[in-house]
Amino acid sequence: MRSVGAAAVTAGLLFVPLASAATFGRPAEIPLVRAPVSVVITDATQDGGADVVVANSSGPVLTLMPGLRDGSFERPLEIGTGARPRSIALGDFDNDGGDEVAVAGGGEIALYVGVDASLVRQSVTTARSPSALATADLDSDGNLDLIAGSADEALVSVFAGLGDGTFAAPRDYAIRSPATSLLAADLNGDDVADVAASGDGVSILFANDDGTLRQYQSGGGSAGARAIAAEDFDSDGLVDLAIAHGANLVTVIHNEDEERFVNAGSFPVGGTPVAIEVGDIDGDGASDIATVNRGTNDASVLLGTSDGGFRPQFRLRVGRTPVALALEDLDGEGTPDLVTANRGSKTITVLLTGADAPQPIVCLVPGVARRKLAVARRLVGAANCKVARVRRKYSNRVRRDRVIAVTPLPGTRLPRDSSVALLVSRGPRKR
Repeated sequence: MRSVGAAAVTAGLLFVPLASAATFGRPAEIPLVRAPVSVVITDATQDGGADVVVANSSGPVLTLMPGLRDGSFERPLEIGTGARPRSIALGDFDNDGGDEVAVAGGGEIALYVGVDASLVRQSVTTARSPSALATADLDSDGNLDLIAGSADEALVSVFAGLGDGTFAAPRDYAIRSPATSLLAADLNGDDVADVAASGDGVSILFANDDGTLRQYQSGGGSAGARAIAAEDFDSDGLVDLAIAHGANLVTVIHNEDEERFVNAGSFPVGGTPVAIEVGDIDGDGASDIATVNRGTNDASVLLGTSDGGFRPQFRLRVGRTPVALALEDLDGEGTPDLVTANRGSKTITVLLTGADAPQPIVCLVPGVARRKLAVARRLVGAANCKVARVRRKYSNRVRRDRVIAVTPLPGTRLPRDSSVALLVSRGPRKR
């Protein structure tokens, strides 16, 4: 599925021009150990429910959050080592019926497969500074292929899938500029997936019958295009494009057949939109658009109308510096829910359609200054944290065996059972 956003005053709503306030309930902001860079939703644990998988900017490559089918999650699992991720994508590359997670970063694309309710790194493919990923069966051989955009070069590389989780050597194709995002969809109605890349405008590479791609052509769009999504917005049987770009707008480009696209209008969203998703958020049968906006720490939702147009945005407050989003049904209610990955606050924000998101159990670092050490330990435990280290220093202000300070600062939200450190007084130094 694709993504969405909305807003709330205390509980979330910033601006609701229509009767859209009820689209999402109270959000849940779930702390992570690492800063996220990308997010997908899949059944990684193979239990029939939706799990959240986050790619991290440092430390373990992935964080897996097993879903409990009500919008809440079990304790997260930190998984993998290797190059710092830039993007992740899903696909059944080994034809076993379940999705694997492809992780792009450094000079490689690593594949993680579901094993024993976790994810295990299975194979690695060399790539040229991959920063954006898409998947499709371009050559119609029944095996899913992997498409990668380079962070440094104006090209996309196609890795033909061999059906066992490995890939053939890449075939490279020039595009207008390095890709900020990619998608694969049948854009000309020939039942073969084509490739579109955002960046300096939109580059479209139509596919040949043998799975190769033609020379790119311009699909229009702003020069500062950051993210791209595809859907038949006007219900004419042809796949259209929606582009989030630097003017704080989403521009919709209608497919006019014969491999020709025309600008169908631009719609204001929040500041610096960096990701875009599409889905039927309000259940009226029309496709809606959501963006996540790095500059205003929110998500925008444009509800679609029956004639292919869009209502004015409403916006949802999320965590600081959101960089990615995903739409999927987390609670089994049949409607898409929204997850954003927030790099600045090291959190994900969960918004359920029509319901309040369950609030997570977190380590909320308590204020224990000047408390006796034994009391401080109890308070830390009661706050779902644990004392990792106790240091001592002489102090003329704080009595012996009482806490001088706690690290991180009181009020910090961390994942459950996170470690905190206590600095305890030795009392005045004897002279």
